[in-house]
Amino acid sequence: MSSRDSKGSISRRELLANAAKSAAAVVIAPALQAKIFAQPVAAARSAAPVNGIAGVDRIVVLPGKTYLRGWAGHGDPPVRAPRRGAAADSIPPAPDGRPPKVKWSKRSGPGSVAFEKPTELTTSAIFSEPGAYVLELTADDGTATATSTLAVRVELPPPATPLEPIAVGRYSFDSPLWNHRAKALIVNWIPHVVDHLSDLSLNTGGIDNFIEAGKKLRGESSYGKHKGYVFSNAYVHNAVEAMSVAMMVDPKGDADMIAAQDGFRKTLDAWIPIILAAQEPDGYMQTAFTLPRVSNAGGNSNPGPFNHWERRADHEGYTGGYFIESAIAHYTMTERKDARLYNAARKLADCWCANLGPAPKKAWYDGHQEMEQALVRLGRFVNANEKKGDGQKYIDLGKFLLDNRYNAATSERERSEYDQSHLPVIEQYEAVGHAVRAAYNYSGMADVAMETRDPDYRSAVRSLWDNIVNRKYYVTGGVGSGETSEGFGPNYSLRNGSYCESCSSCGEIFFQWKLGLTYHEAQYADLYEETLYNALLGGLALDGKTFYYPNPLDARTTRTAWASVPCCVGNIPRTLLSLPTWMYTRGDDGIQVNLFAGSTVTVRDVAGTNIELTQKTNYPWDGKVAITVKPSAAKNFTMYVRVPNRSVSSLYASTPQANGITTLSVNGSTVEPRIKNGYAVINRTWKAGDTIELDLPMTIQRVRAAETVVADRGKVALRYGPLMYSIEKVDVGDIGKVLAPGAPLTSEWRGDLLGGVVVIKGTFADGSPMLAIPNFVRMNREPPPPAVVATTPAAPPATPGTRPPPPPVVSVVWINESRSG
Repeated sequence: MSSRDSKGSISRRELLANAAKSAAAVVIAPALQAKIFAQPVAAARSAAPVNGIAGVDRIVVLPGKTYLRGWAGHGDPPVRAPRRGAAADSIPPAPDGRPPKVKWSKRSGPGSVAFEKPTELTTSAIFSEPGAYVLELTADDGTATATSTLAVRVELPPPATPLEPIAVGRYSFDSPLWNHRAKALIVNWIPHVVDHLSDLSLNTGGIDNFIEAGKKLRGESSYGKHKGYVFSNAYVHNAVEAMSVAMMVDPKGDADMIAAQDGFRKTLDAWIPIILAAQEPDGYMQTAFTLPRVSNAGGNSNPGPFNHWERRADHEGYTGGYFIESAIAHYTMTERKDARLYNAARKLADCWCANLGPAPKKAWYDGHQEMEQALVRLGRFVNANEKKGDGQKYIDLGKFLLDNRYNAATSERERSEYDQSHLPVIEQYEAVGHAVRAAYNYSGMADVAMETRDPDYRSAVRSLWDNIVNRKYYVTGGVGSGETSEGFGPNYSLRNGSYCESCSSCGEIFFQWKLGLTYHEAQYADLYEETLYNALLGGLALDGKTFYYPNPLDARTTRTAWASVPCCVGNIPRTLLSLPTWMYTRGDDGIQVNLFAGSTVTVRDVAGTNIELTQKTNYPWDGKVAITVKPSAAKNFTMYVRVPNRSVSSLYASTPQANGITTLSVNGSTVEPRIKNGYAVINRTWKAGDTIELDLPMTIQRVRAAETVVADRGKVALRYGPLMYSIEKVDVGDIGKVLAPGAPLTSEWRGDLLGGVVVIKGTFADGSPMLAIPNFVRMNREPPPPAVVATTPAAPPATPGTRPPPPPVVSVVWINESRSG
């Protein structure tokens, strides 16, 4: 049952783990056992009672259906296998004993439910009207029965026309926080990444692989072997996109930023011919296939030869998708004047379209998703900027690749939760597996749902969103507990030594943003604002010289300059410096203001005119925001201003409430706008200089997790505006101290601390002072690590069988709380 409908509920993943009686099992309450397993009297008569499992809770978007894959048998249910390379449970093993008879039925709900095959475990159901339903699976072996239920929330479809992303051009920041972050990214971090990828002596895979591939394709005999991981091309493509979006930022006369951008221009001038020379004549690009390999690190262990589109782990789509996205960003940065990369990206996408697709083409999917969302981005771009309809083949291929994640598997063992191939994507209702792959998969599914209006895609996407946000979502907006390989754990298992990889935060932002485009609802921006400020912004150190691969809420290590798998090094800057994309969207009748940051951005082609939007604000340090609207000509359109909701996830409750807008005015006159889907709606004929002023409530909040989140029982987290806070050993000495529920808390601006932050001050129960800092500036005062290059957290120890004890936790989000007062 959904956590919204029944307390003490349990997911299918938890149920199966518990039934297997693993070492980490949580005991199922007797009442719950009675509800899910056999009736108590029947269970007492048999050592292996009849059991039944209906499945996980989900959402259905009309006129879609829900796909049911129940299980019924005797004894323990099958155990799911989320580890990489392990078999999935999409076809459970044969039950012990005589198979029980099964029947699906509606236990409750406002309308009728029609089951396609009500007496079969694998079937589907359709619903007559919206509302909350409970479906029941009954298993009967002739001597006893068992029932299991799942909850279904049936919804109406989203608006017929999605919102549109804005085409980001040159823009500027005017914000103490974002000025500092942008400069650190542009002056320090991106040049560091470029220098590392340009260093031919490192042998870790950078621009050197493209150089050697070019030699081979030109017919030279002196080319070298492929270096580094099979997916190392991705680092270069991400760096190209990061440089491209960084060059759209107006340096406003800052000499260091101007010099850095000049350096990016020179790097791109040098790199672009090298990258293009590594493209094969038919458009294919992946240097790990063009060149002989030193090893298959990160890919398959099988020896060569390697044929295109045969093995899942060679990251052909992952690297190719990043190339497409980097090419679009570069083409946009040059105002569509330099089409070299863009044309090559079209050629690569055409190569994929020519080879993959319905018969007689090849059915295939990549183990790491990225090409799917890149193809849809390309299709949209082509349709918007060239001939409408010419981009449809790319969108169709993106959907085809997703559809094949289950269907194109060559064996049952090949299907795995690790890469979300365990079920057809339209039947996936619970977030599982590798968190980055999952977030990219769900982001691509959201793209396809938006473009095709497919109701089954919509149902799966909304179900996955609900499962993440209300069962597997950290208070920082991060995802991925790390209990599986870099991935999701069971429902409500949100341990604070979390993984929360920076790349998964990027994927979570993409996913939420696309749902906002589809549903026109501000709650998705509420969520990606949380992820942006708390799970991703702190991925980079204040000086812009080191980064975090994982982002645990209990921090014990400092950031590092590099990693053996540096997938995050370019993903962080390309996402953060795309801020205008996340700030604004546009519809047929106006503009949505989704984020608040001091800046000037031009939104093109709204009501037949271009509109310059200038925000003056010190947000997130205070809540006063002024938005000056400057259309090229006076026009009537609507400004939709997000009304923040800090309580979208049911996992967390905050006191006092700090939602909404305190005051709102236009040109100095107070207005009381209509609120629609979380936006304040202001329609008028706008002329240059019209100004919207609003005041957002900025108060200290205590945040407490639901009792289902065991890791955070008896603890409290602190929030101010969109920012989560941490306490650190350097400030409080003992991070295990207790903060009493009634302890007064105050906020204070500290310009001398961590580049200038608002801190939260109070007193611990023992009388000692408490000081909390924004989570994104955590771990900037600890001694730097002894080594400048670190392995990813998943890497094995240098000496097998030995691992030094981890350093102590010195920074925490969740603070011990004395509920006795």
